[in-house]
Amino acid sequence: MRMRNSWIAGLSFGVMLGATAVAASHHGQPNNSPPPASPPPPPASQPSVPSQFSQDETAQVAAAAELATDEANLKAISDADWAKFQQTPDWIAAQSKVTDAQSALDAAKQAASDALANNADYQAAVASKQKAADDLAAAKASGDATPETLSPLAAASLQATIRLRQITSSVQANDTGVQTATANLLSAQYVSDLLKVKFQRGLSSDRAYAAAKAVVDSAQKRYDDAHAKLVSDNGGV
Repeated sequence: MRMRNSWIAGLSFGVMLGATAVAASHHGQPNNSPPPASPPPPPASQPSVPSQFSQDETAQVAAAAELATDEANLKAISDADWAKFQQTPDWIAAQSKVTDAQSALDAAKQAASDALANNADYQAAVASKQKAADDLAAAKASGDATPETLSPLAAASLQATIRLRQITSSVQANDTGVQTATANLLSAQYVSDLLKVKFQRGLSSDRAYAAAKAVVDSAQKRYDDAHAKLVSDNGGV
Protein backbone atom coordinates (compact mmCIF):
# COMPACT_ATOMS: atom_id res chain seq x y z
CA MET A 1 0.00 0.00 0.00
CA ARG A 2 2.83 2.31 0.84
CA MET A 3 4.55 1.43 -2.41
CA ARG A 4 1.44 2.26 -4.40
CA ASN A 5 1.19 5.71 -2.82
CA SER A 6 4.83 6.44 -3.69
CA TRP A 7 4.18 5.50 -7.33
CA ILE A 8 1.16 7.78 -7.49
CA ALA A 9 3.10 10.67 -5.95
CA GLY A 10 5.90 10.25 -8.49
CA LEU A 11 3.46 10.26 -11.35
CA SER A 12 1.79 13.44 -10.06
CA PHE A 13 5.15 15.15 -9.77
CA GLY A 14 5.98 14.31 -13.40
CA VAL A 15 2.68 15.69 -14.62
CA MET A 16 3.20 18.91 -12.68
CA LEU A 17 6.72 19.25 -14.06
CA GLY A 18 5.47 18.92 -17.63
CA ALA A 19 2.73 21.47 -17.08
CA THR A 20 5.28 23.91 -15.66
CA ALA A 21 7.44 23.58 -18.79
CA VAL A 22 4.49 24.21 -21.06
CA ALA A 23 3.48 27.31 -19.10
CA ALA A 24 7.02 28.65 -19.23
CA SER A 25 7.07 28.31 -23.00
CA HIS A 26 3.91 30.46 -23.23
CA HIS A 27 5.43 33.16 -20.97
CA GLY A 28 8.44 34.17 -23.11
CA GLN A 29 10.81 31.38 -22.15
CA PRO A 30 13.26 30.39 -24.89
CA ASN A 31 12.19 27.68 -27.29
CA ASN A 32 13.45 26.13 -30.46
CA SER A 33 10.88 27.80 -32.86
CA PRO A 34 12.44 29.98 -35.70
CA PRO A 35 11.88 33.80 -35.48
CA PRO A 36 9.31 35.37 -37.83
CA ALA A 37 10.62 36.70 -41.16
CA SER A 38 11.28 40.47 -41.42
CA PRO A 39 8.97 42.47 -43.77
CA PRO A 40 10.50 43.25 -47.18
CA PRO A 41 12.02 46.80 -47.59
CA PRO A 42 9.88 49.37 -49.42
CA PRO A 43 10.69 49.77 -53.14
CA ALA A 44 13.11 52.55 -53.98
CA SER A 45 11.44 55.66 -55.38
CA GLN A 46 11.97 56.11 -59.12
CA PRO A 47 12.96 59.58 -60.50
CA SER A 48 10.18 61.29 -62.45
CA VAL A 49 10.69 61.39 -66.21
CA PRO A 50 9.95 64.79 -67.84
CA SER A 51 7.24 64.80 -70.49
CA GLN A 52 8.04 65.15 -74.18
CA PHE A 53 6.46 68.60 -74.21
CA SER A 54 8.64 69.68 -71.27
CA GLN A 55 11.75 68.43 -73.07
CA ASP A 56 10.79 70.27 -76.26
CA GLU A 57 10.07 73.46 -74.36
CA THR A 58 13.44 73.28 -72.63
CA ALA A 59 15.16 72.76 -75.97
CA GLN A 60 13.41 75.80 -77.47
CA VAL A 61 14.37 78.00 -74.51
CA ALA A 62 17.99 76.92 -74.85
CA ALA A 63 17.95 77.59 -78.61
CA ALA A 64 16.42 81.04 -78.07
CA ALA A 65 19.09 81.94 -75.52
CA GLU A 66 21.85 80.81 -77.87
CA LEU A 67 20.35 82.80 -80.74
CA ALA A 68 20.09 85.96 -78.61
CA THR A 69 23.75 85.65 -77.60
CA ASP A 70 24.91 85.15 -81.18
CA GLU A 71 22.81 88.09 -82.42
CA ALA A 72 24.27 90.34 -79.73
CA ASN A 73 27.78 89.34 -80.83
CA LEU A 74 26.91 90.09 -84.46
CA LYS A 75 25.49 93.49 -83.53
CA ALA A 76 28.61 94.35 -81.56
CA ILE A 77 30.76 93.66 -84.62
CA SER A 78 28.43 95.68 -86.87
CA ASP A 79 28.36 98.61 -84.43
CA ALA A 80 32.14 98.64 -84.24
CA ASP A 81 32.42 98.70 -88.04
CA TRP A 82 29.80 101.46 -88.27
CA ALA A 83 31.67 103.57 -85.73
CA LYS A 84 34.81 103.28 -87.88
CA PHE A 85 32.89 104.13 -91.05
CA GLN A 86 31.49 107.28 -89.46
CA GLN A 87 35.05 108.55 -89.10
CA THR A 88 35.78 108.32 -92.83
CA PRO A 89 36.15 111.63 -94.75
CA ASP A 90 33.32 110.75 -97.17
CA TRP A 91 30.79 110.18 -94.39
CA ILE A 92 31.84 113.28 -92.44
CA ALA A 93 31.53 115.44 -95.56
CA ALA A 94 28.13 113.98 -96.45
CA GLN A 95 26.71 114.58 -92.99
CA SER A 96 28.03 118.13 -92.99
CA LYS A 97 26.18 118.79 -96.27
CA VAL A 98 22.97 117.33 -94.85
CA THR A 99 23.19 119.52 -91.76
CA ASP A 100 23.90 122.66 -93.80
CA ALA A 101 21.05 121.89 -96.23
CA GLN A 102 18.59 121.39 -93.38
CA SER A 103 19.60 124.68 -91.80
CA ALA A 104 19.18 126.45 -95.17
CA LEU A 105 15.70 124.98 -95.60
CA ASP A 106 14.64 126.07 -92.12
CA ALA A 107 15.85 129.60 -92.86
CA ALA A 108 14.04 129.68 -96.20
CA LYS A 109 10.78 128.55 -94.60
CA GLN A 110 11.12 131.22 -91.93
CA ALA A 111 11.73 133.90 -94.57
CA ALA A 112 8.65 132.74 -96.47
CA SER A 113 6.59 132.86 -93.28
CA ASP A 114 7.80 136.37 -92.54
CA ALA A 115 6.80 137.43 -96.05
CA LEU A 116 3.21 136.26 -95.39
CA ALA A 117 2.60 139.43 -93.40
CA ASN A 118 2.44 141.30 -96.70
CA ASN A 119 0.30 138.69 -98.48
CA ALA A 120 -3.31 139.88 -98.90
CA ASP A 121 -4.79 136.35 -99.01
CA TYR A 122 -2.94 135.42 -95.86
CA GLN A 123 -4.10 138.55 -94.03
CA ALA A 124 -7.71 137.87 -95.02
CA ALA A 125 -7.47 134.24 -93.84
CA VAL A 126 -6.04 135.33 -90.47
CA ALA A 127 -8.86 137.83 -89.98
CA SER A 128 -11.49 135.24 -90.96
CA LYS A 129 -10.08 132.70 -88.55
CA GLN A 130 -10.03 135.22 -85.70
CA LYS A 131 -13.65 136.30 -86.34
CA ALA A 132 -14.88 132.68 -86.47
CA ALA A 133 -13.10 131.91 -83.18
CA ASP A 134 -14.58 135.02 -81.52
CA ASP A 135 -18.11 134.22 -82.71
CA LEU A 136 -17.88 130.68 -81.35
CA ALA A 137 -16.52 131.85 -77.99
CA ALA A 138 -19.31 134.47 -77.63
CA ALA A 139 -21.99 131.89 -78.40
CA LYS A 140 -20.58 129.48 -75.81
CA ALA A 141 -20.55 132.27 -73.19
CA SER A 142 -24.18 133.27 -73.85
CA GLY A 143 -27.12 131.72 -72.07
CA ASP A 144 -28.56 130.46 -75.36
CA ALA A 145 -25.74 128.04 -76.29
CA THR A 146 -27.68 125.24 -77.98
CA PRO A 147 -26.23 122.60 -80.34
CA GLU A 148 -28.15 124.18 -83.20
CA THR A 149 -26.38 127.49 -82.54
CA LEU A 150 -22.88 126.17 -81.79
CA SER A 151 -22.62 123.58 -84.57
CA PRO A 152 -22.45 125.98 -87.57
CA LEU A 153 -20.13 128.33 -85.67
CA ALA A 154 -17.74 125.50 -84.86
CA ALA A 155 -17.78 124.37 -88.50
CA ALA A 156 -17.00 127.91 -89.66
CA SER A 157 -14.07 128.15 -87.23
CA LEU A 158 -12.66 124.84 -88.48
CA GLN A 159 -12.94 125.86 -92.11
CA ALA A 160 -11.19 129.18 -91.40
CA THR A 161 -8.31 127.31 -89.72
CA ILE A 162 -7.96 124.91 -92.65
CA ARG A 163 -7.99 127.82 -95.12
CA LEU A 164 -5.22 129.60 -93.25
CA ARG A 165 -3.05 126.49 -93.24
CA GLN A 166 -3.61 125.96 -96.96
CA ILE A 167 -2.53 129.50 -97.79
CA THR A 168 0.56 129.20 -95.57
CA SER A 169 1.59 125.90 -97.16
CA SER A 170 0.94 127.20 -100.67
CA VAL A 171 3.05 130.31 -100.14
CA GLN A 172 5.96 128.29 -98.74
CA ALA A 173 5.73 125.62 -101.45
CA ASN A 174 5.79 128.26 -104.20
CA ASP A 175 8.58 130.24 -102.63
CA THR A 176 11.71 129.89 -104.76
CA GLY A 177 14.01 129.98 -101.75
CA VAL A 178 12.13 127.12 -100.10
CA GLN A 179 12.08 125.14 -103.34
CA THR A 180 15.83 125.49 -103.84
CA ALA A 181 16.62 124.62 -100.22
CA THR A 182 14.34 121.56 -100.39
CA ALA A 183 16.07 120.27 -103.51
CA ASN A 184 19.51 120.77 -101.93
CA LEU A 185 18.48 118.83 -98.83
CA LEU A 186 17.14 115.93 -100.90
CA SER A 187 20.40 115.80 -102.85
CA ALA A 188 22.54 115.79 -99.71
CA GLN A 189 20.37 113.12 -98.13
CA TYR A 190 20.64 110.99 -101.26
CA VAL A 191 24.44 111.00 -101.05
CA SER A 192 24.24 110.04 -97.37
CA ASP A 193 21.89 107.14 -98.17
CA LEU A 194 24.26 105.87 -100.87
CA LEU A 195 27.09 105.80 -98.35
CA LYS A 196 24.93 103.75 -95.98
CA VAL A 197 24.36 101.22 -98.76
CA LYS A 198 28.11 101.16 -99.39
CA PHE A 199 28.72 100.41 -95.73
CA GLN A 200 26.19 97.55 -95.70
CA ARG A 201 27.81 95.97 -98.74
CA GLY A 202 31.24 96.37 -97.20
CA LEU A 203 30.23 94.32 -94.17
CA SER A 204 30.33 91.16 -96.29
CA SER A 205 34.09 91.61 -96.74
CA ASP A 206 34.63 91.70 -92.97
CA ARG A 207 35.68 88.15 -92.01
CA ALA A 208 34.67 88.57 -88.39
CA TYR A 209 31.21 89.80 -89.39
CA ALA A 210 30.78 87.04 -91.98
CA ALA A 211 31.73 84.37 -89.44
CA ALA A 212 29.39 85.80 -86.81
CA LYS A 213 26.60 86.02 -89.39
CA ALA A 214 27.04 82.33 -90.21
CA VAL A 215 26.81 81.48 -86.51
CA VAL A 216 23.59 83.49 -86.23
CA ASP A 217 22.11 81.74 -89.26
CA SER A 218 22.87 78.33 -87.74
CA ALA A 219 21.43 79.36 -84.38
CA GLN A 220 18.31 80.66 -86.11
CA LYS A 221 17.81 77.31 -87.84
CA ARG A 222 18.22 75.41 -84.56
CA TYR A 223 15.64 77.66 -82.93
CA ASP A 224 13.23 77.24 -85.84
CA ASP A 225 13.63 73.45 -85.69
CA ALA A 226 13.11 73.41 -81.91
CA HIS A 227 10.03 75.58 -82.21
CA ALA A 228 8.59 73.41 -85.00
CA LYS A 229 9.10 70.26 -82.91
CA LEU A 230 7.46 71.88 -79.89
CA VAL A 231 4.45 72.86 -81.97
CA SER A 232 4.25 69.42 -83.59
CA ASP A 233 4.43 67.52 -80.29
CA ASN A 234 1.79 69.84 -78.85
CA GLY A 235 -0.69 68.96 -81.52
CA GLY A 236 0.07 71.90 -83.78
CA VAL A 237 -0.99 74.51 -81.21
